[in-house]
Amino acid sequence: MLKYGQNPASYLTLEDDKYLYFSRCTEGVVAYGVVGSTVLVNGDPICAPEDFQAVLGEFKDFCVRSSHKLIFLSISDAYLSTYQELGFGTAKCGEEARFDLSDYNIAGKKGAKMRMNVNHATKCGLTVFEYRPLEKREPAIEAAFQNITDDWLAGKKSSELSFTLGTVGPDDPMDKRYFYAVDSNGEIKGFHVFCPFACGKGYMADITRRTHDAPSGITEKINYEAFHVFKEEGYRWASLGLAPLANLCQDTSANSVEKALNFAYEHLNSCYGFKNLYHTKASYSPTEWVPGYYAFLPKFPSPSMMYAIVRIQNKSGLHDFARAFLPGRGKMDQKVSVCDAPSQAIVGKQEKDGR
Repeated sequence: MLKYGQNPASYLTLEDDKYLYFSRCTEGVVAYGVVGSTVLVNGDPICAPEDFQAVLGEFKDFCVRSSHKLIFLSISDAYLSTYQELGFGTAKCGEEARFDLSDYNIAGKKGAKMRMNVNHATKCGLTVFEYRPLEKREPAIEAAFQNITDDWLAGKKSSELSFTLGTVGPDDPMDKRYFYAVDSNGEIKGFHVFCPFACGKGYMADITRRTHDAPSGITEKINYEAFHVFKEEGYRWASLGLAPLANLCQDTSANSVEKALNFAYEHLNSCYGFKNLYHTKASYSPTEWVPGYYAFLPKFPSPSMMYAIVRIQNKSGLHDFARAFLPGRGKMDQKVSVCDAPSQAIVGKQEKDGR
């Protein structure tokens, strides 16, 4: 993962919600999930650049032989042409907020809003610390993380997302980094979990959670302090992850998938707040926005494939969308929810068709 994982999604390969396909022909792995007859992969295959086409082609053939449709989520533009050469349709799915830590600061007019938020959190008495569970476990800190998660979930309109997001995972943190903010009374008010990316040259904020009564600016302060630590340690990059559906093509050159995603961006904000998420990430003044893409096989995805994208990330499926559009209509929620039996994996957790 640290050797070849250039995509910010690469480290999530290690989460337990994925199956692993190991290449027969070279050193490479593909992490995937299954919804009905659709296989979904989060990020690019993980392998040496010179082996990418071979690994992608091998996994494509594996899915074709088993009569499964195939979707890659949040792939980078580094190998976009390779997907297209192998017959995949592609569509932009958003932009990642990335920071070159050697050049990032919040001075001047551009960083005014970020600076204001950080200063406000500091004046409210928040102090940021790093928790290192591999050095020493602190049950009180981990209990606070769980309480914050429960509090955060209670205030959401949708279920907790998976597959494209990791877990807190203090029992087996591996290379994850944990930063948390404490108020003047010693109470933990928020925490973030960072995962390595860019072949170990940077960290991505994977999980960001806060209590409902945390001071404004807490998220910015935790990220800013963590970025400073990473920079001091010699890391090149930081990332806030993908802003889904942001800055998609809206002119006549947009394909049918991009038009559908544009529709979701404009009309499904009551459920997932795509626009607010983009504006929040933009307030950090990233040094660059890196495009992310979907890749489909067949190249024109069916409705069931589009539904699979929702289902793999949210086990409630379309129920959450209905709940967002019909607030307070619990009985009707049950009527419009989509029932879906648990998906069958192609083989096992450690893929036996590969190595």
